[in-house]
Amino acid sequence: MKVIEDRFIKPFGNKKKGNVGVELEFPLINMDRKPIEEDVAQGLLSFFLQNGFDVEEKTLDGKAAVIFNDAIDVLSFDNSYINFEFSMHYGDNLCDIANRFFGYFEQAQQYLTKYNYILTGMGSNPYKEFINKSHVNFPVYNMIDKYLHAFAARHNFPDFPAYISSSQTHLDVSLAELPFAATVFAKLDFVRALLFSNSPMWDNPNILCCRDYLWENSAFPETNTGKVDSVYSTLQDITDDFKKRKMFNIKKDGEYIIFPPVLLTDYFNGDNDGDIDYFLSFKNIEITARTTLEVRSDCEQPVYNAFAPSAFSLGILYNLDRANELMESFRTDLSNTQLRNAVINQQHLSLPKRFVYRFVEIAYDGLLRRQKGEEKFLLPLFERAERNTCPAKDILVNLAKGESIENIIQTYSNTNSH
Repeated sequence: MKVIEDRFIKPFGNKKKGNVGVELEFPLINMDRKPIEEDVAQGLLSFFLQNGFDVEEKTLDGKAAVIFNDAIDVLSFDNSYINFEFSMHYGDNLCDIANRFFGYFEQAQQYLTKYNYILTGMGSNPYKEFINKSHVNFPVYNMIDKYLHAFAARHNFPDFPAYISSSQTHLDVSLAELPFAATVFAKLDFVRALLFSNSPMWDNPNILCCRDYLWENSAFPETNTGKVDSVYSTLQDITDDFKKRKMFNIKKDGEYIIFPPVLLTDYFNGDNDGDIDYFLSFKNIEITARTTLEVRSDCEQPVYNAFAPSAFSLGILYNLDRANELMESFRTDLSNTQLRNAVINQQHLSLPKRFVYRFVEIAYDGLLRRQKGEEKFLLPLFERAERNTCPAKDILVNLAKGESIENIIQTYSNTNSH
């Protein structure tokens, strides 16, 4: 299908492996157990506007919505004033990106402390019961909000984008390597859940990563969310997978229009190919119009481990064959979806000894090959793999021991682990 190939496949023709981009979202919490005040949230953007940033886009009521600086790093509130996002400009060294991020993060915390607010490294907002919608009045967020409330879902949480936070990694991949790379990353979705789950359901301690449930059971088309079970042997396989996805919005005369989901193959007729610009898909592994392979199913991490997911994915990219060999050695009849669901619902999986640890070693070796010092971000994962734990498990264990959620919020907000 030409419109898909032109938008998502052909642009990879000049891509080479090397660069990485990182998007980091963090819950903004009012430690007084009250809703976020928009003036304080907007004040955070104003603070950065006085310190090297400029306005890129405004809300419909003329307030700052998206700001950027000379490094082309972008700060914004994603969907709501409860979720603050650092969109770090891609580069060839994760260490450089991390250094810039930690500088911004510490500045943000210094501003927020004055109001008893905090950004913390969790994938679901632990103060959900104390927050309100706090919606950002921005066109695409308004469209998403309208869509999620207009169409039937399989749960009753249409405002879920406001209170879940993720760590998304964008990888440069060559056209020739794209099918294999996408397939390997899809297979490893459950391994990343073992390492990075950090979004408890809070009212259901059995669930370590509620983002899967919230995305997959929302009003968004089921084909546009969730895990990837496809095996891509060729570029055509990728195109065929896109054909199963659906359009549910377009933009005409500057206004978004929503409608019941329509298969891409039924929607496009050759005269409306420009509408592909408004196609939205939220699969755990995405091949994006930015010409990146995006890993988007990882929960946000405790701040001191914020770059562990990106480092893991980048290292795997540089050691794909070994990662695939180890995965293939694991004999199972379970699909990628079933494996990840088992992990996030804390069901028993019989894994080979040191299975997850060996993946961390493979990623570490991949980063060593890059010779940029990025392997340091993986060091905490060896302990996680050894203890068979993840941040969500640690939260639930500590709560059961009587530790306060406030103390955990503070711990997960630290830029240093000790």
